[in-house]
Amino acid sequence: MCIKFEGKLSKEGKYWAVCVPAMDVYTQGKSKKGALAMIGEAVELLIDRKGFRASVNSLPNNQFVLRAKKAEDDKYLIALMLKNQRAKYGLSLQEVADRLGVSKNAYAQYEQARAVPSLTKVEEFIYAMSHNVHVVLDVLDEAKVA
Repeated sequence: MCIKFEGKLSKEGKYWAVCVPAMDVYTQGKSKKGALAMIGEAVELLIDRKGFRASVNSLPNNQFVLRAKKAEDDKYLIALMLKNQRAKYGLSLQEVADRLGVSKNAYAQYEQARAVPSLTKVEEFIYAMSHNVHVVLDVLDEAKVA
């Protein structure tokens, strides 16, 4: 698997704000290039795994994609997304597990990157956290937008 997360840049005064909405990760930089470097570093620091590296590829219209440099590290990006989305909605591990009808330990395996959920499972997890939020699958031909 090679999962990529879409991100957005915007000019906020003297700085460039940068975010990856699905991961609920935000930072800023003095330039576009600096902001893109900062979001990659922010994700690496949040994942905090030896050898994990994020790759950030700029796209037109102040967009970018963020991914793990190694496909086998996708599980860490998914785990970060699940943890941050759960925190965003103020839920405990137990509350999410209860909403899913699984044990706390079973759900925690995904947030600890010990198990990798399918796309269907990711959607179930996100929907359990907020019934107003859904996972949208998109196909992006990076060669055509570059």
